[in-house]
Amino acid sequence: GEFSLQNGLEVAGRSLGHQPRHGSREIVVITAALSTCDPGYILTETLPRLLQAHIRVSAFALSAELHVCRKITQETFGSMGVCLDKAHFREWIMNQTVPPPTQSHNNNSEEEGVTCEMVTMGFPSRTVATLPSLVHATREKTIMARTAYTCPQCQAKNAELPADCAVCGLKLVLSPHLARSFHHLFPVPQFAEVVVHANDPNNKTTLSSSAAVAATTSSSSSSNMNTLNLTNELLINSQQDDTCCFACSRPLLSNNAETGVSEWLRFA
Repeated sequence: GEFSLQNGLEVAGRSLGHQPRHGSREIVVITAALSTCDPGYILTETLPRLLQAHIRVSAFALSAELHVCRKITQETFGSMGVCLDKAHFREWIMNQTVPPPTQSHNNNSEEEGVTCEMVTMGFPSRTVATLPSLVHATREKTIMARTAYTCPQCQAKNAELPADCAVCGLKLVLSPHLARSFHHLFPVPQFAEVVVHANDPNNKTTLSSSAAVAATTSSSSSSNMNTLNLTNELLINSQQDDTCCFACSRPLLSNNAETGVSEWLRFA
């Protein structure tokens, strides 16, 4: 069928309506059409709704640029691109994965600029009771459970994290949830490639991988030569290979099989 930019933006805009105001709402349109067949006038009907919901629209044209796409991206502070080659298409898509700066949502201000909104968060405490009690799974549903997360503001018990408190609405998170966004705030610096010459005796490299950990094998010696026969004992459920986890290559630091299995479960 024919491409309808208005219908696509309307459906995507409704799906982003439940997102919090402090979050980033963005629609990425990738099209190869040379025209759009819409039921109404997109610049007077759909564009004001996008601006009211603070939704940023970015478009990428595979064939030619559409004026309506350029107009919408300019009004919503998005980006517009036209495909040059495969590398350009990949570069543009990868640039969209980086969260853009948050624009000011103050309609009374004459200038639109970069702003920052403070988000109130709470760090709940995990409690485990001997007897089950009522725990808020959602705002409308409660369940019986022994493990819950207690809200620091209203002391209500919630079932899982991250979530908004079912009683006071406080956003409940843990430190690992905040650490997920650190790679955008503090990106990893670019790696400097080092050329290592194998014939240079001054180059000394240290192997830090699971290959450096000795694995248990069954060996049979004949004369002065040792022949290593790989058996099923190298599987993760072996009772002897408890020195290193085969999944994450971490040392288990145990001397018996039972401790090794428990340590492997903890790291996994």
